[in-house]
Amino acid sequence: MLVAVRSLQGVGKIPCDRTSASKWLARKGVPILSQCGNGGTFDAVRTSDLPDEERLAFHRKRISELHLCPGTYDDDAHDVFMQASPSRRARAERKAAIAQLLVSLGTSVGWPERIRLVQEKFGDEGTSKPSLKRLLSAVEGADPINYAPALLDGYKATARHAEMSEDAWRFFMTTIRDAGPDFPLKSAWRDTRDAGRFLGWLVPSYPTFYRRWEALSEAERLHARYGRDATHTRLVQPSHRDKSSLPPLAWVSLDGRVQDFWVDFGDGKPVRPVMLALVDVGSNIVLGWELAPSENAARTVRLIKNVCQRHGIFDRLYTDNGSAFAGHLVAGGNVHRFRNGRKKAEGVQPPGICQIMGIDLTFALPKNAQAKIAERTFAVLSRVIDDRPEFKGCHAGHAPGATPTPGVNPVPVEVAQSVIRREIQRHNQEPGRRSQGARGRSYEQVFNDGLQDRIKRQPTARQLYLAGLIYSPVSVDRFGQVRKNGWIYGGPSTQQAMLEHHGTGRKILLGRDPDDFSAPAIAFDEDGRLICENIEPVQSGSYGSVDGIRDAARNRKAARAAVAAAETANNYLDDAQFANALAALDQSVASPEEPDRPAQRVVAGHFGSPLTDAPAAEETADEAIPAEFYRNMDTALAAKRSRGGKSA
Repeated sequence: MLVAVRSLQGVGKIPCDRTSASKWLARKGVPILSQCGNGGTFDAVRTSDLPDEERLAFHRKRISELHLCPGTYDDDAHDVFMQASPSRRARAERKAAIAQLLVSLGTSVGWPERIRLVQEKFGDEGTSKPSLKRLLSAVEGADPINYAPALLDGYKATARHAEMSEDAWRFFMTTIRDAGPDFPLKSAWRDTRDAGRFLGWLVPSYPTFYRRWEALSEAERLHARYGRDATHTRLVQPSHRDKSSLPPLAWVSLDGRVQDFWVDFGDGKPVRPVMLALVDVGSNIVLGWELAPSENAARTVRLIKNVCQRHGIFDRLYTDNGSAFAGHLVAGGNVHRFRNGRKKAEGVQPPGICQIMGIDLTFALPKNAQAKIAERTFAVLSRVIDDRPEFKGCHAGHAPGATPTPGVNPVPVEVAQSVIRREIQRHNQEPGRRSQGARGRSYEQVFNDGLQDRIKRQPTARQLYLAGLIYSPVSVDRFGQVRKNGWIYGGPSTQQAMLEHHGTGRKILLGRDPDDFSAPAIAFDEDGRLICENIEPVQSGSYGSVDGIRDAARNRKAARAAVAAAETANNYLDDAQFANALAALDQSVASPEEPDRPAQRVVAGHFGSPLTDAPAAEETADEAIPAEFYRNMDTALAAKRSRGGKSA
């Protein structure tokens, strides 16, 4: 049995000082072994290598610390025990105490030491090695709370098995299955006993049922108590992953949790707020947090944005499939961001903050959210924060659907934020951490030490601006404006760019500041290409006001300027030039350049060879070739060349 040197300080003649204890053991020839544990390595020795006096002194010290789980109380066995004489009960209780000491020491302590320790406490009577072995055999399979009845003179802990109807056992198991998880076994046995009287079942005593129940496997007992899903959850062994070498900001876990106290956000309405947190997986430090009335995407975006500004852009975000985390603002542009993990995003997809910042997004598997580091961090912080005395009078229990009672006074949000800020700072800066790779450092120290080897990805002003917008698909009207939530966006400077997307049957993405809808907007097409920026909102003024008249005049002036620029760009003919062109058109129609074709002769039907024109009369040498012939020939050759033919 290995024991740490620090556990031996002050035992026997071993010095109380850590260094002196190691030197003392070395002088006595006790080999000191280096062992790995939480937080680093430690020195340990084998108890068998210790001197006799120190070894026994160590075991005496352990006896006061040893304890056993009492187990299940056997009513029938204790009823028999209480009917015995006082002398028999006293002997049984002494044997039970000896048996509990032997079982607590375990097999790691040799028989000589066990016998000596037992004799020091209980004397020499009945403490020989054969007697102690018989005691251990007598209590084998019994719970410690039932050791005394099992060691009563003439009592056998392993009584003979009575006959039992199989239907009685099936009724017993079905009763446990349909009852609550904590339904007593003895109550199920009583139901079986009473029902068996009328059904003719053989129903033995409760100990027989209890022994058969205990003989079942762990899976069978859990299934009867909790059902299939809960049994599967309890039996699945956790996977162990080494994150000690994981650099900071490589994986960041995101989660939200409803707090157990009520908060007033300034409107007098009590709300159980939601705390959103980003936790670095490699160091367990809480990078940032938000306290919000509900788990919403806008607060989540602001949290990610603030963390990127403070610590730099992280590489990967690990979260669950909550609607606030899988929506457009956070996961927009991600290929797979829906709960089934396979369905692709359809329609107009606004870019989310992860796409804008270049953060890879990974969703936890369904029913596996406990794998997130943020989930475990909330488990640690929940009682530290929720049950603090600052929240006395505003706490209404831990049930998710709890409602405030008349006696609940919500705490101001400023007080809640102050408490959370202080406790998270203490959580990050608490020294002596024993998690993977911490080696006694605080989470903040682990994080800062790892940042020295990381190139900081500082977000640009453009990324921060785009990440802070919310996007909505809208249609452009015939004036080059868009409407959303009662707001109208679009002015003369953006009218031309916006009108190109009117009447196309496709929507555009309008990006707005969620905290200020009166700020200029930005627009993208469905393919993510920028249409225009600084789309000013249209401010509605009072009817007949000077501002409204001024805005209308400015719009008319901008329209006149646009019309004038279009007229200049189109480069029209003046009236005299256009009149001359029309006159030339009329003249070309009245006297076409091509001569009239000769009229065709009308002949009777002929069903032989195809008809051909009569051969032209041979021209005499003195006949001149008309100029029209050459013009027609040139036109025909030019047309043939344009079709790819060859000229003669």
